[in-house]
Amino acid sequence: MPVNPPWLDPALPVSGFRVETASCGVKSPELKGRRDDVALVVSEVDVQAAGVFTQNRFRAACVSLAEETLSRNAAGIRAIIANAGNANAGTGDTGRTRAQEMIEAAAATAGVKLDQVLSASTGIIGTPFPIERIREGMQQAVDSLNPGNWEAAANAIRTTDTFAKWTSRKVDGYTITGIAKGSGMIHPDMATMLAFIATDAPLSATQLQPVLKRAVDQSFNCISVDGDTSTNDTVYLLSSGIGLGHAPLEDVAAFEAALTEVCTELAQLIVRDGEGVSKFVTIEVTGAASEADARTVGRAIAASLLVKTAFAGSDANWGRMLCAIGNSGVAVDTHRVSLRADKVTMVEHGNLNPDYRDEDGMAVFAQDEFTLHVDLGMGKASATV
Repeated sequence: MPVNPPWLDPALPVSGFRVETASCGVKSPELKGRRDDVALVVSEVDVQAAGVFTQNRFRAACVSLAEETLSRNAAGIRAIIANAGNANAGTGDTGRTRAQEMIEAAAATAGVKLDQVLSASTGIIGTPFPIERIREGMQQAVDSLNPGNWEAAANAIRTTDTFAKWTSRKVDGYTITGIAKGSGMIHPDMATMLAFIATDAPLSATQLQPVLKRAVDQSFNCISVDGDTSTNDTVYLLSSGIGLGHAPLEDVAAFEAALTEVCTELAQLIVRDGEGVSKFVTIEVTGAASEADARTVGRAIAASLLVKTAFAGSDANWGRMLCAIGNSGVAVDTHRVSLRADKVTMVEHGNLNPDYRDEDGMAVFAQDEFTLHVDLGMGKASATV
């Protein structure tokens, strides 16, 4: 078992949920017994569920099956099964059969119905799925389900991740705990990532879905590492509703704020663990005519290869950032745009800051972490990428 990241607080157990992992040798039979690669989350009661998924048209079968299950039974989910090491994507009709068989294996061992199981897979695309090895390892997971095993599950779903990712929040006495994986193929809508979030706050599926969508838009859909999205990206949010003795949730807005914090922290952990990443850059766009405009500009800067090479080379080439803004497709008045890196102003209202010195900009860009501030001067909306 990998050492848990020392900077993360322990993941909090969530009322109504038990978690366990198994070593099935999904990627290779030689790995069986050497690392866990299947995670199982089982609820004690029927739970409310919501999901957000990849926009890639070559989506894996587990994504399509999950959408179908949620459309039929979002108020009666009992389990999630997830594996690392094989994405079960790009395998045609066989992939759908294998995904269904994994759901059947989880349902049988957890003692729940087929339409109460959601699944997720991550790993190599286009490789035959080893369903028999997963079936063999399922009982190991069910026999040792435990409310405190969220961190073990976060480790089990890793692929190229160098560390496991989890976080928890308390809101009005209720708990939200989330785990995630992701490192490469990271870009909005969504990325090569999985995230499973559980809460004991009493919200219905119809409440959870829009809340989750907004939280994802402000977090997982605001990160980029390499500009590629993937086939299996999935975020699940499950609510048992049994925290605080079934007491009603009085402030849904506070819950949404806490959920957004959970998603944002997980998203930032993914970027910090990005393949080849040497810098963590936050792009804050303000003064936009709309939040969509602000996010589009931020994404354009983040996705620009010229900007990324400037970041990586510690080169304060602010002209590349202006170029990305101009290429974003958003209507801007170039005479209103201002640009600042941390506290160093480079451009002010479309003009070079007369007090700007290259050595000051270079000093900021040489840091492992810094913030790029963009003020479009077009309105009051903002977004962070």
